[in-house]
Amino acid sequence: MKVLSPAVTCVLTSHMKPPYLGDALTSAVEQTRRDVCIVVADSGQWIGEHNQAAADMAALYAKWSRHPLVEWVTTGERPGLRYERCPVAWTANEVIRAGLVRGRYMCTFYDDDRYLPRFFEVMAGYLDDHPDAQAVMCSQAWKAIRHDGTIQDASGIRATGPRGPGQFDCQVDGGQVMWRTSLLDAIGDPWLPEEPDTCNHSDGLFLERLARVAGTVHAVEEVLCENRKTPMSTYAPT
Repeated sequence: MKVLSPAVTCVLTSHMKPPYLGDALTSAVEQTRRDVCIVVADSGQWIGEHNQAAADMAALYAKWSRHPLVEWVTTGERPGLRYERCPVAWTANEVIRAGLVRGRYMCTFYDDDRYLPRFFEVMAGYLDDHPDAQAVMCSQAWKAIRHDGTIQDASGIRATGPRGPGQFDCQVDGGQVMWRTSLLDAIGDPWLPEEPDTCNHSDGLFLERLARVAGTVHAVEEVLCENRKTPMSTYAPT
């Protein structure tokens, strides 16, 4: 049975990365806190295609779409959307517009990243325990996965203390923040900027909007997520 009243909605944007999407989903569902819904916002460009990537995506859909914590939706992303809109931002906004965000808290996630097992427990737990906090960020590790499969660690982003407006764009990754869903009404549609020239930092611009309405984003110093640059990432490791 699906989680009908989750405390947390996690939006996982997905676009044709079957080698890494499975890892991302596994890290999200094998969490110590379970009252969550992971909305897989899938571009759907594999549907009707006949190649290995499409077959791999179909296998992932068959495996995960019936999982009790997963709600798999197809966004119907057009192939030329990136010339009109920033696809990741457009996808996240479409999920919000469709009313798929339920519960007290929300976070976003990407198909080549990973959560550590206590991400939901610690982040949602912090907001549970601090009713004055509108949003919270954790520390994030960086990993570079190269074409030969080797993994290189990088410095990451540390959450050493609370942050306010002006301290997020190109300084904090969207995947390391959780916020109260009530802030969505205060920000307003479009939540993430959709202009094509914002694609490489649309999450940072959204976090600046979030910080303006939240006032202060609290911090949990523990490393709870990994930003992974893979050969299929937009900005891939060499």
